[in-house]
Amino acid sequence: MDYEKFYKELFAPLEEKYGVLDEDTITSFVGFSAGGPVSLSKIEDKNLYVTCELAVYPDQRVSSEGLKFELFSIGSHSDDWCRTVFTAIGELSFEAELGDRHKINITGLVEGPEATDKIQLHLFSKTKIGNETYGLYEVVDV
Repeated sequence: MDYEKFYKELFAPLEEKYGVLDEDTITSFVGFSAGGPVSLSKIEDKNLYVTCELAVYPDQRVSSEGLKFELFSIGSHSDDWCRTVFTAIGELSFEAELGDRHKINITGLVEGPEATDKIQLHLFSKTKIGNETYGLYEVVDV
């Protein structure tokens, strides 16, 4: 699979609305597949963070809308918050069917001023790539 082409297509609706993603990707020494945090692409000046690896994992369950998917947040959360919460949701997506308007309890996951008890997924876009349809879900506080 040509991952660069895949993500260019998947992120096209996001970039059309919010602007081009920065070239840098936030990664860690220990990758998500080995128990580390998810990798994130970003638009730093808009405080937008989007996962860039979940949709290609065979273990990810399709959403209730029938989509393999990535997650994003805009405007309200730090990269640390996004990595923590998106990693937890990414892990959950291997075990449970998630989807539009689903609420997830994240009490205790993030401490301090960014702490919140629940988030909700909002379907932002669907994109047909090859024979599959993929989605982007915005993660918002409830």
